Formats: sequence, C-alpha cells, structure tokens
Amino acid sequence: MTKCDKCPQSAIIYQRYSGKHLCREHFEEDVHRKIKETLRKTGLFGPGSRIAVGLDGGRKSATLAFVLKNLFIHRKDIDILAVIIDEGEKSGPTTDQARHVAEQLGITYTVKTLPFLPDHEPSHIVHSARKRELFFGTAKENGAGILATGETLDDEALEIFISYLQGNVDASEEQSEEQSEEQSAAWIKPLRRIPEKEVRLYAIGRDLGFENAAKLSNTDTLRWVAKGLLCGFDRRHPGTNYSLLRGLEKGPAQEGAGKGKAFK
Repeated sequence: MTKCDKCPQSAIIYQRYSGKHLCREHFEEDVHRKIKETLRKTGLFGPGSRIAVGLDGGRKSATLAFVLKNLFIHRKDIDILAVIIDEGEKSGPTTDQARHVAEQLGITYTVKTLPFLPDHEPSHIVHSARKRELFFGTAKENGAGILATGETLDDEALEIFISYLQGNVDASEEQSEEQSEEQSAAWIKPLRRIPEKEVRLYAIGRDLGFENAAKLSNTDTLRWVAKGLLCGFDRRHPGTNYSLLRGLEKGPAQEGAGKGKAFK
C-alpha cells in the first residue's frame, strides 16, 4: 500500500500534477487550503455578509455548501442561503435531492423554477445564461451580496479552452464586462482550483450529494470535442488545466481586486 508523502498513513490519491501521494486527512487539508486561498483573494466576507450558494444536489455543489458552512461556522455574522433551481425534466440530481442536501447540512434554502422554452432545446450557452440570471435575481431578492457556484478546475479550464478555440483570446476581459453588466452580487467560484475528480473523492468520503449525471446536449458538438481534447492534453501533460486557469488569472479581471479577511 502506497504511503502518504506527509505521514505514515495510506494514500488515497496520487496527484499527478503535484507528484504527491496523500492520505485522507492531508487530501482534505489540501482541498481546504485551495478553497481558502481562492476565498481570501476575493476580499469579501465582511461583517453581515450573506452568501447565496447554487445547490443542485450534485457532489460539486454539495461539497461547496458543506465546506462554506464549516469554514464560517464560527462567524455568526455571515449567513448562507442555498438557491435551488428546478429545471424540470433533466439528467442529473433532482430538486428533491437538492432539498435533501440542504436539509442534511442544515442550510436554509429557496427553490426557483427555470422558465421552460417550448420552441427549442436551448444551447449550453443559452441555458447557462438563463440559470445565471435566475441565480443573480434570487440572490438580490434575498439580500445576498455574494453568489457562490460549484464550478471546478475542469469546468473553468474547459470554458477558457473553448474561448481560445473561438478566437476570444481576451476571454478574461470579456467575461469581466459581461459579469459587470448583469451582476447584482459578487460571483465567486471557490472550487475553481480543484480538479473535478478530487471534488468527487471529497464528496464520496463525506457522503455529500448525488452523482452528477448532467450530460452535454447533442447540439453542443464543440463542447464535446473540446472536452475530449482537453482531457487528453491533461492526461499527457498533468497541470494543463492549471496552466489555462493561471493564464486567465494573469489577465485584467482577476478575482478579488479588493482586500479583506474571509476567516482566520
């Protein structure tokens, strides 16, 4: 049995991009460290902050809600609200499963219904934009100045990669302009530096959420191809996804231009 590089315990994961074998304790410590660093850079979470957390019942959003609750458990001046969006019939976790997660974690939640478009199946971009608009609207409606969603490193890297394939080399600047127009809350992605398989492992170890089974639409050909290419690059060259994210963060739209304390 392979040992952890930091203690005598058995390793549960090998991080190819870091070259480290980690046991359960040090793996979770690594996850928490990355999330804390991401949150600290935002400069948010002052007294009286309210966080709206997008919760779909899947392992990514359940992990996000669990970690945020535990990080701020001693901050009585910070409130967390789970926002659950009923998307009707879809693959993946259901609204009832999302409610179950919120109740399991003891987090207050509100449920909103995504309006149905009968004329056509919306593309990924249209669907994501509609969900995002509803998230921001619900955050504003409930007095939340921060919106947290569960995008992982894989999700972020894929969006950046597709932007490059489409010739949007200034993806960070474009994204900043788009967000500034629609935002009624500061949008943060605390899991953006954590690979999806590590989020899944964390969730399974903590018995959080349900399997993320959402599938790309057959109309999203570019996304299918881009995802396959990127997965191949990252397998052959560990750290590719991190390199893409670092490239975005070096742009003018870095998260957390302000300063502040998130937690001790």
